[in-house]
Formats: sequence, structure tokens, C-alpha cells
Amino acid sequence: MKYFAPVMFAIVTLVFSSCGSSKELTAEVESTRSSLQQCQDELATAQMNLSAATQELDQAKNMLGGRGDQMTQIQNENRALRDQLTQTQAQLATVTQQMQASSDSYGTWYRVQIGAFEQRRVDNSLETTDKLSLETQNDLQKTALGRFRNYDDAKKLQDHLKSIGLKDAWIVTYKDGVRVPIESVKGK
Repeated sequence: MKYFAPVMFAIVTLVFSSCGSSKELTAEVESTRSSLQQCQDELATAQMNLSAATQELDQAKNMLGGRGDQMTQIQNENRALRDQLTQTQAQLATVTQQMQASSDSYGTWYRVQIGAFEQRRVDNSLETTDKLSLETQNDLQKTALGRFRNYDDAKKLQDHLKSIGLKDAWIVTYKDGVRVPIESVKGK
């Protein structure tokens, strides 16, 4: 209970911190942005086609009067264009999600671990963002804060946590989403 206030303060402090980026992450983001731009272009084209089809439908209604067959055909084309628009929007959402997922786990990043607990575990439902991580390994629940692209930012958080009373805070390293010894990436 004596660590509750410092831990909560550290979590709130961490929410306002940000991560740097690596060259590999930048390249991956640029590639995904290109895919995103392509989907946006397809979406714009589909919207223009839908607008044109709607105008044609309005013209057809005026010209046809009682010709229901041609109007039905145009309505079907309009429906097909709407379906194409919906499909393109779904593709855009997928690319956006992939962009976020790939950029989050790629490369080297650091966290500040504040404990490894066998008992008195934190409820896993509290792990809602990258700011608080709860890993279970060898019957220990490891609690870590932050997600930093460079060691110095993680070190700043570690120093801050120690200054507010969490003397056992230490830095852990991840490479492409897998926890690795800090020595394997430090100095690279």
C-alpha cells in the first residue's frame, strides 16, 4: 500500500511522456502511409463515381418518366458503387490498423519495470495501454511502465521513479516485441 501513491503518480506522469522513433520504424511508417494514401485515393475515386452515378440517376428519372427498367438498372449501378465505397472504406480501416500494429512492435524499445510479484498481483484488466504492461513469466507478474524508443528516455523515467520512492525500478529491453537482455542492444 505504501507504493500505491508513487505508482499511480508514475503512471499519470507516464501518460504525458512520448517515445522517439528509429530509422526502421520511420521506413515502415512511410511504407504504410503509402498504402494508406493509395486506399484514400481509391476511396476518393469511388466517391466521385458514386456522385456521378447519383447525378445520372437523377437525369434518368427526369428523362425516363415511365421507363422503370432503365431506372432500375441505374439504381442497381448506384447500389454497386455504394458497395464498392463501403469495401474501400473497410480496406482503409484495415490498412490503418495494420500501420499502427506494425509500428508498435517493430524495432528496439525500453520499459521501466517496477516490480515482479508472485503474490498480490495487479488485475490484468488494468493493462489498458502501452503505458502499463503486465507480463506473467515463471509464476511472476512483471509490472512495467512506458514504451520508449531510446534508452535515455527510459532512464529519465527510471530516475524519476527512484526519486519518488520506487527504489527498485529498472530498465528492460524489447527487440521486435520480444524481451531481450539489455546488453544485447545497449550501445548499438
